[in-house]
Amino acid sequence: MKKLMIVVVAAGLCACSGLNKNTVSYHMNKYDNAKYYVVAGEGRTKKEASQNAQENLRREIVQNVPGAEAQGIVNDLVANSEVDKVWRDKDASQKHYYALAVLRRENTHKILAPQMDQADALLAGLASQFATPAEPLDDLRIAYRMQPLVTRRTVLDDTYQFLSADRTNYKPETFAPYKNMLKEKLAAVLVGVDVQGKESNVMVSYVVDALNKMGLGVVNMSDPDKVLTVEIQTDVDGYNSQKVKGLIWVSSSAAVSLIDATRGVTFSRFNVYERAGTTRSVDSLRRSMQGAGEQAAKQITTRLEAYLNTK
Repeated sequence: MKKLMIVVVAAGLCACSGLNKNTVSYHMNKYDNAKYYVVAGEGRTKKEASQNAQENLRREIVQNVPGAEAQGIVNDLVANSEVDKVWRDKDASQKHYYALAVLRRENTHKILAPQMDQADALLAGLASQFATPAEPLDDLRIAYRMQPLVTRRTVLDDTYQFLSADRTNYKPETFAPYKNMLKEKLAAVLVGVDVQGKESNVMVSYVVDALNKMGLGVVNMSDPDKVLTVEIQTDVDGYNSQKVKGLIWVSSSAAVSLIDATRGVTFSRFNVYERAGTTRSVDSLRRSMQGAGEQAAKQITTRLEAYLNTK
């Protein structure tokens, strides 16, 4: 039995002796994945390798959670990491160093969990202010106050999930109802859309898409529950180019009115114009109306949000 044990140990020593201890994977595998998030960096000096390791940690977080940097949480996470290992590649002809930035997963919990708990508490306070029975425009004011909190809480949770060993969310049973509530309150504000004129189908697609991205509900003008209306009159004008022979130019325009249906008041009115020139009139028409549609959608979003935030 003792002879067998000696053979096994010897085999293990032979296997270890074949490992290249200069490799990044060799050193990274020494860390327990359940406890640490590890990122490597390299450079010509120890300092450069260490800085690059932490910069790579920052880059990985930002790439996997795009909103994390805007929410100001990346600096805290990187600051709580450690450059735990720096070594030189002895096989290289010139000095070349590697370093590992090590972030303890328990540190990410300590940084992110209190912020998510705080966001949940603030969301609970706002949610308690919704009217019973619901009042779409009144509730929308509260929903708009919830929106940045939901955005921040979502980014914090995405970061927490990315840096967790098991990729789990943080208290989803607490946060999910607030996300759903926000969607419901936004969708309860119904907007009637009426687009008349030439190539109106192109304009409609841009307007409806913009309203959907805002989270608002889109209905026919005949819906009695609508609280806002968007009325658009489109027009086109074609003419040959005097400067570039062979091009057929088309100019598209749209007159837009935004109306508070509950009060019968027009609170915004504007016009958009766009022109495009191609060798085919049908292409010029499509491109010019698409350009006008993009402009209209952008202004509708901006003006609606400004009006609803002050209601």
